[in-house]
This record gives sequence, structure tokens and C-alpha cells, in this order.
Amino acid sequence: MARVVVDVMPKPEILDPQGKAVTGALARLGFAGMSVRQGKRFELEFDGEVTEERLAEVRRAAETLLANTVIETFDVRVEPTPESAGAVDEAQNSQAGNNQAENNKAENNKAENNKAENNKAENNKAENSKADGSEAQSAEEAELAARAG
Repeated sequence: MARVVVDVMPKPEILDPQGKAVTGALARLGFAGMSVRQGKRFELEFDGEVTEERLAEVRRAAETLLANTVIETFDVRVEPTPESAGAVDEAQNSQAGNNQAENNKAENNKAENNKAENNKAENNKAENSKADGSEAQSAEEAELAARAG
């Protein structure tokens, strides 16, 4: 099976409000110095070989439907098939699994730390409440003793 990718992007002279929004969000998240233009990616899979005739057909499809050629440009390219890229995919999947495990571990640690801090805060609150109660009780006892004395 062969894969042809069509990347569609706004022309440089066309405003890209989605790209601007993503650029702003990245900056607010601390990813400064980046500029984003948002486009689309289409993956077309074919049985058999990709011939020049098939590529010409994909270009016609891109011009007709996939891209608005008044405001967008497109690029057509052939990507390696999943079978030939199997070893690369396995390595990427393994790395992705490792990253997910690390993320899960970090999230669990964060949850445990939050839980410990919440318990500590609750204990401090309870101790302060007891202390306030005993101080109030001592003040009342002293006032009663003063009145009685």
C-alpha cells in the first residue's frame, strides 16, 4: 500500500487567525519566539505503486477539492508505506509508551504531593481550631474565677 500526503497551507499574504491564536497561546504558556501558520494534512492511500499518473490525479484532486487555490497552496509528496516504516513505527511507539509511563508517574507523584499537602493543611486547621477552643475556654474560666473571687 502506498501513501501520498497533501499538505495545504494558507498563502503567505493571507491572514491566518487560527495560526495567530495558536501563536498567542504558545507565548502565554512560555513558548516564546514561535510563529505558527495552521494548515491541513490529507493522507491518501493507494493499492499498488504510486505512478506519475496517480500523482497527477492527486494534484487535480487537491486543486479541485482539498485546497482553495485562491487563498491556499498545497504540496503533494509520497510517504514511505507503513510496512517499510514498521521498524521506525515500533521505535516511536516504544518511545511513546515510555513517555506515557513517565507522564503517568509524574501525575501520580503530583497527586500524592497534593494529597499530602491537603492533609497537612487539614491537620493544621484542626490544631488551630483546638488551640482557639482551648484559649477561649481558658479565658472563660478566668472570667468566671474573677467574678466568683
